[in-house]
Amino acid sequence: MKKIISFLSILVLLMITGCGGSNTGGTNKKENSSEDGTITVAMVAGSESSAIKQLIPKFEEETGIKVKWNEFDYNTLYERIYNDLRNSGGSYDVIFADDPWMPMFAGGGFLTPLDELGYTPDEDFAKMSREVAMWPAPSGPRLPGEDADAESRYYGVPQVGNVQLFFYRKDILGEAPETWEELEAAIQENKDVIKYGFVPRGAKGNAIATNFNAFLWSHGADFFDENWNVILDSPEAIKALERYVNFKETAPDGIANYNADEVGRAMATGEALSAIVWPSWGETMENPEKSEVAGKIGYSLVPKAEGEDHAPMIGNWIFGIPKASKQKEDALKFIEWASSKEIQVEMTKEGGIPTRTSVLTDSDLLQEYPYLEAVSIGLENANFRPRTPLYSQIEELYGTYLNQALIGDISPEEALKKAATEISELMESNGY
Repeated sequence: MKKIISFLSILVLLMITGCGGSNTGGTNKKENSSEDGTITVAMVAGSESSAIKQLIPKFEEETGIKVKWNEFDYNTLYERIYNDLRNSGGSYDVIFADDPWMPMFAGGGFLTPLDELGYTPDEDFAKMSREVAMWPAPSGPRLPGEDADAESRYYGVPQVGNVQLFFYRKDILGEAPETWEELEAAIQENKDVIKYGFVPRGAKGNAIATNFNAFLWSHGADFFDENWNVILDSPEAIKALERYVNFKETAPDGIANYNADEVGRAMATGEALSAIVWPSWGETMENPEKSEVAGKIGYSLVPKAEGEDHAPMIGNWIFGIPKASKQKEDALKFIEWASSKEIQVEMTKEGGIPTRTSVLTDSDLLQEYPYLEAVSIGLENANFRPRTPLYSQIEELYGTYLNQALIGDISPEEALKKAATEISELMESNGY
């Protein structure tokens, strides 16, 4: 594990100063309690945190604890958090982590196991959301040198229940296609009815890798076997990429540069029949002031290949408490409050995506936010990204070759074979 951490550390940008104030407490207070009643929170800027941000005054009024809010774009957030964690800086008392960061943050020993604070997330949180906040990962291969019998512990609380959904024009299709084969047939049948059939997210790196993962898994393929051997170039994986590339024939020009916003807008303007979209776009789709198709969009599980299983990708955001925090008790109070049923209901009304099953299935909320039911079902069928600190590098390699295949520079088979070769070299050089 130390070897992996050391290797990745040199890839992180130089530590950025001015990360926000740190409160170190005082000798007259308990070690884990704030001296001046302030906690410092590091959050991602955007829809993932905007809903809870609006409710912060309520928490401050109820508890007397002040929140110093630090908001960064995705990449900057990772850099700020990781640099502070590895240097035991204690700048943040609560962090907001994307789930693929957990192998680095929890696996690196930088976060506080929540059982040490007497807390365990209750079973109202969706099962897959709870599991993605645990370390070691409760399923799949363990890291090299890691105790195979080590107990999985909670290092975070899932707050944003992101999982890939399939958005489709229910006024045209009636029902969601169960399989990719059914979608292909539906696109052909409606080619004269609507401009675009399926809109891939094709931009290089994270964008296309994220979108294609659901194709990979739903064709019975995967990244690794149980011993971390790379199997990304299997016949099933190649078939999945061939299908993905073929969908560009029914998509807008320039999809090789499409990210999540471009895909969402294609659906909201009414030009597209279907796409894989994050659930936060559901609020936009249902709002007639933002969408040309309000009331016309259906939400379902991402399709699968015939004979295989549905396998959307989970993308939860997780609250964690750094080991270096001196305000752990107040930090936990904030996390318990923010993740409570009451606040998740309020957060949902502000456009947030909850992780509690009782909120996702609330009949009153479903009337206004019909996509919540698909989120609940999606979380029951979701897959994790590989639980290794190397995933960001894996994704960059993989996502580059996927993009080249989509453009047509190389064949799907060549793309996956090259990706598999380079990922194998990366894994071997890090002791896998």
